[in-house]
Amino acid sequence: METSEVTLEIGEKQRNSRRLSFSVFVGDIAKLSSGTLLAAVFSTLLVFLIPRVVSVEDFGYWRLFMLYAGYAGFLHLGFADGALLCWAGRPFENFHGEIQSSLKFMFWQHLAFIVPISLTLYLLSPRFRFLGIAVLCFALVFNLACLLQYSLQGARLFKPVAIATALPVATFAALVALRDLKSRPNYKELIALYCVSWLFVLAYLWASAKFQERPVDVPSSPWGLGIKYTLLGWPILLANGGFILAQSADRLVVSSALPIHDFAQYSLAASAMIVPVTAIAAIYKVFFSHIAAVEQHDRTKAYAHASRFVLIGWSLLLPYYFILEFFVRQILPNYVAGLAVAQVLLVGVIFLAGIQILHMSFAYLHGQQRKFLLCTIAAVVVIFSLVIVLALQVRSLLAIAVGQVAAMAGWWLCDEWNLRKITGQNWKEWSRVWAVFGWSTLSYFGVAGWTGNVAARTLIYYTLVVGALYIACPNEVRLGWRLMGGVSTR
Repeated sequence: METSEVTLEIGEKQRNSRRLSFSVFVGDIAKLSSGTLLAAVFSTLLVFLIPRVVSVEDFGYWRLFMLYAGYAGFLHLGFADGALLCWAGRPFENFHGEIQSSLKFMFWQHLAFIVPISLTLYLLSPRFRFLGIAVLCFALVFNLACLLQYSLQGARLFKPVAIATALPVATFAALVALRDLKSRPNYKELIALYCVSWLFVLAYLWASAKFQERPVDVPSSPWGLGIKYTLLGWPILLANGGFILAQSADRLVVSSALPIHDFAQYSLAASAMIVPVTAIAAIYKVFFSHIAAVEQHDRTKAYAHASRFVLIGWSLLLPYYFILEFFVRQILPNYVAGLAVAQVLLVGVIFLAGIQILHMSFAYLHGQQRKFLLCTIAAVVVIFSLVIVLALQVRSLLAIAVGQVAAMAGWWLCDEWNLRKITGQNWKEWSRVWAVFGWSTLSYFGVAGWTGNVAARTLIYYTLVVGALYIACPNEVRLGWRLMGGVSTR
């Protein structure tokens, strides 16, 4: 079967009969992945650059800013998420008239929070006052850019989204390198440069959305859109926020319960997750926008294929640790203690991917936002409880990492069970996942202990794993191979 023939029937939506081609889907992933790859390259560069140009203490405060800046999305109260849910799968011209009104609403909404909160922050110490105000200012810029990106993503215009994915980290890396030529920057300068890099992103996305071909705009009420999208999106916001909170629970606990030097070690290890987490976010953007155009009764087949592709991708990704270890030992010997933590955290990538790409997409598109939110709240409570106990009683960074991964695995299994009626998954499919997960994990840790040569480790690992992947997911392996061949011959 040729690549162009590998398609999935998706039925009729809005009286238009269409077919969702896997080659088109993979093409959009490849398009967005180009930006994601650049972002991953620069993010990896920053993993090694930032600790070299700042002190360990400044690196710790910089990572604190990045940790809390990850919650900037809370400030829009779900408005952007509601907008994406309404825009996803629609032509850009159908909702272009809403974008400017949405931006106006979000701007004034943020000012209503930023001004009073900034005044209360003056009760804190100067360092934490600066961090708090910086996070609030970053939230305004980030959420405006996020809304513009959602509009392009919803219309499946992934080229500007791809550029916007790479632009902030590329700009930030360049600014840091230029600043370091003069003198060593401190954490305040790093934060300022990071916010400036996002201003570049905001300007680019505004230009991209403004100049798309469109009919005459129909004015929309900012207040009316604000109420509509906020009511629709607040459960999604809380669930997404809960996901981020659960994902970063280990770092939050380590930052508050252990010395700043331990947090710096753990945070650098967690930085190893930048590449896979960035890739997961990119795939989620494409998957959500495409699956939104598919009728509900045709989505179970797509879910089955996607879940196996996630499993294959995770298994093939694990040797990334071998490269990471080599560079840390050569360039950042002061952070070697965090390598064992990074090795464990990478195992949990499969659960992060399953929850964000698959569970979130299906829950939101099938009206399960509130049910998914309740499950997320329960997961956050369990994960924090477990990590706090490990941090206070065991006081081992490795034990905290193991607990984090185990808790995420439990959350993944709970979601799979709760969503089984709309995903079509069963014990046979779950057994396949756990069998491949167990074999790949054993091979990963086993090979890591055999030899220190990166190439030899990678070759041995793939020799052990590729055959198992073909046995477990033969159709997806063949399909992926054909699609890769089709893309490479274009």
